[in-house]
Amino acid sequence: MPATLMLTPRSILLSCLVLAACNEAGEPAAEGSSGAASTSASTDVTPTSGDMSSGDMSSGGDEVAGLELLPRLAGLWSGPASMTPLGTFNMMNMDLRAASGQVLFARADLDPLNSLRFAFEVEAPGGVPTLVYRNGGYFLGLLRDSRTALVEQGEDSWRFCFTGAQGCDYIDARWTFSGADALVFDVKVKGTQHVYWEAVRKEPRALPEPFPSDLTPLASDAEFPPMPTLKVDVGWAMPLAQGGEVWAIVTTGDCDFQLSCTASRSLRVMASAGATSASLTLEQIHPGPYKLNVILDRNGNMATTLYPDAGDGLGGINQAITVDPTGETAVKTKVLVTL
Repeated sequence: MPATLMLTPRSILLSCLVLAACNEAGEPAAEGSSGAASTSASTDVTPTSGDMSSGDMSSGGDEVAGLELLPRLAGLWSGPASMTPLGTFNMMNMDLRAASGQVLFARADLDPLNSLRFAFEVEAPGGVPTLVYRNGGYFLGLLRDSRTALVEQGEDSWRFCFTGAQGCDYIDARWTFSGADALVFDVKVKGTQHVYWEAVRKEPRALPEPFPSDLTPLASDAEFPPMPTLKVDVGWAMPLAQGGEVWAIVTTGDCDFQLSCTASRSLRVMASAGATSASLTLEQIHPGPYKLNVILDRNGNMATTLYPDAGDGLGGINQAITVDPTGETAVKTKVLVTL
């Protein structure tokens, strides 16, 4: 599928998911899930001393339960998200990699003010080291960061619930594998279906060994680990006759002219009439080698057509770049081809 098809529906979905990550009282919430898979062989893993409400929960012992989920999740995942408050969306991509020795992380962006983030780490919400799934991001520039703790697991399923007093009654999230490279992320919030993401692993991602490298619980309000930033400066010769958009698509492999590739990260910004340049900043990006493709959407319709059309410009065509491990990596590119 063209990379733009993977980006535009996802962008609408990002706003939906992040908006729903806060209840009417302003309490942060993550995503939850309904039981997509049988739990007949499931094991309760959450300590009874925690604040979760739905709970036949038992101590996880000296070992942290559920860590085998992390290598199974590592990878670039892509698939449709359905049963959201806004309907069905064709594609959502999340590139889950190690952001540090303790945190598995992925991020997707709509624009500089709207994003979606997944993270897995060990915390101690009930006084016992526990695997925690974090969900949130920025919605209209406001941060949402919800935490859910592992409460039970089966051979191929892991269930997480809100770490606050409402527990599973508030957020109920399940990750279920139907094969080595196929999963379902099934979510309920306050008992209402929130998202059903059927994803396949498009590319593998290796994790450091061991991972996590340290099982010391992170603080329940810990910030995300520091990650590098990619700044893309795009220029073109002719001023825009009217306002449009500039897209940056970052992949690990080459794209064709129809952008048939799977985006690891992407971002779009507005460009006003008369503009001859734009800057895009992708924060919290995993370091390493990528290919960069840039689209100048002169008529601003790519969000509808899902691909560049006549008059649009292409630049940075499979431009090889490397994101440094720390700080900001700056890349300059020009629009070279007009369709």
